[in-house]
Amino acid sequence: MIKIKQKLWKITAILSACLLLAGCAQETPDRAGSSKTSEEKMDVSVEIRCDTAIKKGLTKQKKWKGVLPKDGCMLKKEKMQVKKGSSVFDLLCEVQDAKGIQMEYSGGKKTAYIQGIGNLYEQDGGRWSGWMYSVNGKYAKVSCGEYTLKDGDEVQWNYSCDLGADLKGTDKEKAKEWKEKNE
Repeated sequence: MIKIKQKLWKITAILSACLLLAGCAQETPDRAGSSKTSEEKMDVSVEIRCDTAIKKGLTKQKKWKGVLPKDGCMLKKEKMQVKKGSSVFDLLCEVQDAKGIQMEYSGGKKTAYIQGIGNLYEQDGGRWSGWMYSVNGKYAKVSCGEYTLKDGDEVQWNYSCDLGADLKGTDKEKAKEWKEKNE
């Protein structure tokens, strides 16, 4: 009886190991086809800035010394290659992986809301502060997960301390109206 139990245990262990190895070898849906060389890529550029936080004087506070760049540039404009069909959110995730820049978000891929980049979070610069992005100089009105990039697009992430009213190219009237409604 003991020998039968030992054999059953060995067979079970071997089968479990085989199943585990077989499961690890399968391609996941997210990575399926990633080994193919025919995957189409495109060039985009990205830049991350927090000038308004610097102008507001956050670097003078003890909490921010050595955390925020004095010149307001977290990432100088840099070209990157991404898969065709990538979103602004996908690009930011690539930046996080490639450059080690901290980023935190809430929501899902399509509804992603960027809470913080480089340890600078929404409301760190005041009630109306947070991260906004522009593509080719125009601020989008959709989540970064919904905006699909095109070859040659230039993405800039900017930290605003005033609901975008302190950034070039934003709808300052809309920001003012929104603040008045929500004061």
